[in-house]
Amino acid sequence: MKDFFMKVTYVFQNISLQFKHIDVLPKLLLTIGLFIFIHWGNKVIFGYIDKADLTSKRTIKLKKITSFVENIFFIIIIIPIWIYESKDILTFLGLFSAGMAFAFKDLVSNFLGWIIINSHKPFEVGDRIKIGDNIGDVLEIEWFYTTIIEVTEANKTYGQSTGRLTHIPNIKLLTTEAVNETNTFPYTWNEIDIPVTTKSNWQRAKKIILDSAFKELGNIEDKAKEALGIASKTHPIYYENLSHTVYTSLKDGKIVLTLRFICGSRNFRNLEHNIIEDILKEFGKYDDIEIL
Repeated sequence: MKDFFMKVTYVFQNISLQFKHIDVLPKLLLTIGLFIFIHWGNKVIFGYIDKADLTSKRTIKLKKITSFVENIFFIIIIIPIWIYESKDILTFLGLFSAGMAFAFKDLVSNFLGWIIINSHKPFEVGDRIKIGDNIGDVLEIEWFYTTIIEVTEANKTYGQSTGRLTHIPNIKLLTTEAVNETNTFPYTWNEIDIPVTTKSNWQRAKKIILDSAFKELGNIEDKAKEALGIASKTHPIYYENLSHTVYTSLKDGKIVLTLRFICGSRNFRNLEHNIIEDILKEFGKYDDIEIL
């Protein structure tokens, strides 16, 4: 490894000596020309990637890798144009790194956050996450910012997309808790409270609620068990019972029937809508059930 770095330094030094007696303007024009050429090459590669039969997620990932490699390649090329000796290269890199760290500490922190995101994988593109007050589906994970498309939140339950884009500094990952709704185990427990009067036939109401839930949820329990089996291999996630149920309680002079069920992380709002409508239709058939 040491010999390799010595050879690379020797090559850089030989190339840089060719530019030692060249004026600044030609070197500047050459640098701009190289930048334009590499940028053009980047666009050409992007064109081939767009024409390939790839998923959207795969296409975005390949474009990011291509841009990263080409940016590093450009930096490597221009170093020997402007720096002439190996000691100058090391001095330049040291001073440049220290200066960048001090002047752009927030950018450095954001870049560190990007490294953590890509190494520890707390979330990926396509996941639904909550970081601080920001909730949404991840669209891009860039060097300094993570972009999400915002979703609504009501009663601690994620709803539907608003269409607004939110750019979150990656530094937030180091200082704020991150909630991932869809990664390892893409199911969540949800509850719907249905209050009825104390004079209501709550046993009949409870049966109607369970029947409506079963009608809408179907075999969700089997699907959740399969996902749980996969998730338990990487995280200690265990549930003894994944079946939906109805809990009965008394609160402020009324009977509260709470339907608790598991569903896909993005499906709650539609399921709630369908379940509630079905329950209301069934309740309407009986005079001994009164909703508050």
